[in-house]
Amino acid sequence: MSNNRLTTQVFPLATVLFAVCWLTGLAYILTLDDPRLRFPSYVAAATLTGVGWLGLIRSVTSAPLDGSSTDYPHRRLFYTLVVLGVIARLGALACPPAFSEDVFRYVYEGRVMWHHGWTFPFAVPPADAPHMGVDPTLLDHSWLRINHPELSTIYPPLAQLVFAVAGGVGELFGGGHLWWLKTLLVLADLATWFLLARALHVSGRPIGLSLIWGLSPLVILEVAREGHADSLSTLGLSLGILGFTAARPVIGYAGWATATLAKLNGLVVMPAALRTTRRGATVAVGLIALVALPYVFAGGNAGEGIGAYASRWRAGDGAFSVLLELSGAVLGGDWARIEGLGPAGSLTLTRHQLARGLVALVFAAWAAVILLPPTDVRGVPARAGWLLLGLLLLSPTLHPWYVTWLLPFAAAAPGFRGRGAVVLLALLAPALHHPAWLELLDGRWRDLAWVRAIIHLPVWAAVLALLATRPRTG
Repeated sequence: MSNNRLTTQVFPLATVLFAVCWLTGLAYILTLDDPRLRFPSYVAAATLTGVGWLGLIRSVTSAPLDGSSTDYPHRRLFYTLVVLGVIARLGALACPPAFSEDVFRYVYEGRVMWHHGWTFPFAVPPADAPHMGVDPTLLDHSWLRINHPELSTIYPPLAQLVFAVAGGVGELFGGGHLWWLKTLLVLADLATWFLLARALHVSGRPIGLSLIWGLSPLVILEVAREGHADSLSTLGLSLGILGFTAARPVIGYAGWATATLAKLNGLVVMPAALRTTRRGATVAVGLIALVALPYVFAGGNAGEGIGAYASRWRAGDGAFSVLLELSGAVLGGDWARIEGLGPAGSLTLTRHQLARGLVALVFAAWAAVILLPPTDVRGVPARAGWLLLGLLLLSPTLHPWYVTWLLPFAAAAPGFRGRGAVVLLALLAPALHHPAWLELLDGRWRDLAWVRAIIHLPVWAAVLALLATRPRTG
């Protein structure tokens, strides 16, 4: 039997099976009445749809979509999957958030800005709203479900602008604020998909690789259902990938600065560009400067949310657990007083502070290894992907939706060899929601070490193997 005939007979059947896995898993998740209560079933379905996701990507990218008559089946399959990806988002959009309450803060902040000004969320924590003359109609069910209401917002100006647009449209139409907001976030998600396809086309690679983003169960569930604003950041990251891939660094810098205006992760990838070219850096500096405006005008309390996040948050971590134990061993406990330092003649250092300092040092070493060899402009996105991957693996906080930051680089960064590690992390990330399940069972929020180990160790093994064998050019 010829290879062509074998492909004709076997390839479509395998593709159909992968599509069934992807659709069945997603449909099951979206029809669960409460995924937290049925978390084992949720994880099993997420695994099934993840297997289908990987299989469909392989099916579409087994031949390039170059416009010739021989690629017609692949092109038809690709556009069919694009339609299915959009339909899946619509289904997820109709479902209420299950694991995260972040979106309710977005809704409240978007509405309150229309009544009290654009700096209000930075200056006044939601818990203080009743004492600050906030209209009682804004203290609704969304306000009641805000996580850590004692802290002011941590979301930069672009994210706040989108929240405000959704809030304004909701006020105009008399409600549906949550739906409008999630719709805007899904539009940003779809725009990310389009930019990734463009970047792949520009570099002459199969646009089917954009399905790494477009069909990702993690993206669909965390953006369309949970309503995480990370799609605004990935939109900027993807624009940056397109700009640098097309050797247009001004666009690249502008994209990553835009990501910073939505979520500060854009700052992490900026050194990859600065190491290679400064053309466009002034544009980035001008845009990033806008991040400071709310803090300048909102007053002294505006940075409390950011400070608390940087010093207190911990969830889903891997390497940080090891560094925390090491810090405790060095200090001989949870804290130690170091004489001869500080304005009072002594300095109290906690193991969490020391561990975070060690994370900064390890990440600096990681960045030096990644950035040291020379590369051209088209190699910038691959290095940026490695920087973000290192940050998340070392960070004290790894929420499942953070992994979506990496998927644009896995899909479209030329020469990015960490694709397998990122895809593996995206497949395992849904298990990071397990504390919400455990809290429902016995009222205690527990982040189990063995679950985190199952997620982090395979990814670290893949990453270290790749770094050990990486070419000197990138």
